[in-house]
Amino acid sequence: MKKIITFALAAVMLLGLLAGCGGGGSASYPNKDVQIIVPYAPGGGSDNLVRGMMQYLDLGATTVAVNVDGASGYVGALQGFNSKNDGYTIMTHNEMDLISYSMSGQAEVELYSELAYICDVVTDYNLLCTSPDTGWTTAQEAIDYINEHPGEVKVGCTGSNNVNYGTTMELLKAMGIYDNVTIVPYDGGAASETALQGGHIQLEVNSLADTNAYITAGTNIPLLICNPDRIDAFPDLPTTVENGWDVTYGKPRGFFAPKDTDQEILDYIAGKMEEVCKNEDFIEAMANLGFTVEYVKGDAAKERTLAWAESLTPVFEEMASIGS
Repeated sequence: MKKIITFALAAVMLLGLLAGCGGGGSASYPNKDVQIIVPYAPGGGSDNLVRGMMQYLDLGATTVAVNVDGASGYVGALQGFNSKNDGYTIMTHNEMDLISYSMSGQAEVELYSELAYICDVVTDYNLLCTSPDTGWTTAQEAIDYINEHPGEVKVGCTGSNNVNYGTTMELLKAMGIYDNVTIVPYDGGAASETALQGGHIQLEVNSLADTNAYITAGTNIPLLICNPDRIDAFPDLPTTVENGWDVTYGKPRGFFAPKDTDQEILDYIAGKMEEVCKNEDFIEAMANLGFTVEYVKGDAAKERTLAWAESLTPVFEEMASIGS
C-alpha cells in the first residue's frame, strides 16, 4: 500500500509540474504582469507597435506598456538592459538605434550584442518627406530649390551621431545638397514630425511609421523611400536606388530582454509573438501604421544585427571625422 501511495503522489507532482510548464518558459511563468518598456514618447512608431501588439498578444498575464523616453531611446534601452532578467520586464526597440548607442560612444555597454533577443516583428522604412507648404512634390524639385537658396532649408532627423543621422547625411550627400542645408536632430520621430508640421523644418528623413498618419491626412508629402524596391503601401513612391542613390537603411523593430534571461522564457514570448504575426487583423493593423510584418526569431535577428553593425562602422567613422 505504501508503494502505491508513493507512486500516486509522484504522479500527481509530475502532472502538476507539467501543467505549470505548459503556461510558459518555467514552472511559474508568467504569474504577474509583464511590463514592456517603450523607449520613446507616446505616439511614435515604437509606441504604436507595442500597443498594436498588445491587442492580440496573450502571454497568460497582463501586459503593460511603460513609456521611458529620452536621449533618442537610450534612456529606455538602458533601463531595459538593467532590469531584472526574470521575464517580467522586456522592451521594444530597433536594432539601428541600439547599434548607434555603441558606435557613437554613448553606451559603455554594447547593447546590440549584450541584450537578449526575443524576436523582430516588423520592418519600418525611412522616407524623405516635406510639408505641403513647400510646394515640392518630387525630390528633384527640392534639390533645385535648395541649390538656388543655399542655407535656407532645414532637414530634420531622429537623433544625432546615430544611424538615422548617418542615413540623413549620406542621402543629402548623394543628392548633392549636403553643403546647402542644415540638419536638425530631434529626440524621436514624433518630435521630428511635429517640427515639420509646425514649419520649423522643410524636409525630414523619418520612418514610415512616424509619418504614415500625416501622409494619409495629406499634411506630409513623401518624396522618396530609402529602399531598393518600391513597397505595396506606396507603389508610386520612387526609391533612392531608382535615383542612383544607394542609401537604403531601414528600421527593423522587435523585442528584447535583459541579458541572461532564461531561454525558455524568451522562446515562450517569441512563440506567442509569432502567433500574433500570423494574425491577419494584426498584419492589417500594422500595415495601416506603415509597418510590414516580418517575423524573425531571436538568434537570426541578432545574427543579422551583428552584420549590420559591421557594415555601418565606416559610416560612424565618417561622422566622427566630420565632427572632429
